[in-house]
Amino acid sequence: MRLVAENLVKVYGDRVRTVALNGFGYTFHPGRCYAVVGPSGSGKSTLLYLLAGVETPTSGRVLLGDTVLSSLSDDERARLRALHFGFVFQRFYLLPYLNAADNLNVGLYLKTGRTDARRAAELLRTLGIEDPYRLPHEYSGGEQQRIAIARALMKDPAILLADEPTGNLDSANSRQIFRILKDVARAGRTVIVATHDADMAATCDVILRLRDGRLSGDHGL
Repeated sequence: MRLVAENLVKVYGDRVRTVALNGFGYTFHPGRCYAVVGPSGSGKSTLLYLLAGVETPTSGRVLLGDTVLSSLSDDERARLRALHFGFVFQRFYLLPYLNAADNLNVGLYLKTGRTDARRAAELLRTLGIEDPYRLPHEYSGGEQQRIAIARALMKDPAILLADEPTGNLDSANSRQIFRILKDVARAGRTVIVATHDADMAATCDVILRLRDGRLSGDHGL
């Protein structure tokens, strides 16, 4: 499913206006891993929020297939996110009182009203988590981020968005996380990663460079 950004503008504030995005346009295709890079304040996180319909643009539009996200109500956009999007953040946001497998099942339950212990264990094992029944604080930082990725994949989303997913990790764990994200893309999903890490971004299929809310260049396949 194609994800298309058309001339996105996002302005915050009334008396004091901050232009977070200024005319961004791009078409994202399944099967590729995109890195969005740029200095702090360049609009990376804002772009992810707009692409997922968490926020609506001041002008321009985002299309998922033939659906214009800003034409939907808040509840309709929330349902669309639950169906088609997965999220990974710099902070892991794992529920501290649930084990790894149960953390995965929370999102699935909210989407479908059911859980799947076997799928949770298999998905965690695929990402190198052999014991799915420990609490989050019993795992390393790299392991917690892999659990967070598994949680995002539990719903089998078409699009995976990651906002600085390696910001709290060392270089070895960062490389591993980016390898996992590229594998997710190779499985046919669209993966979009906002990152400040140029070395890790260089491993993605396409690099999108933002400056002052504008796309200043892209490089890749």
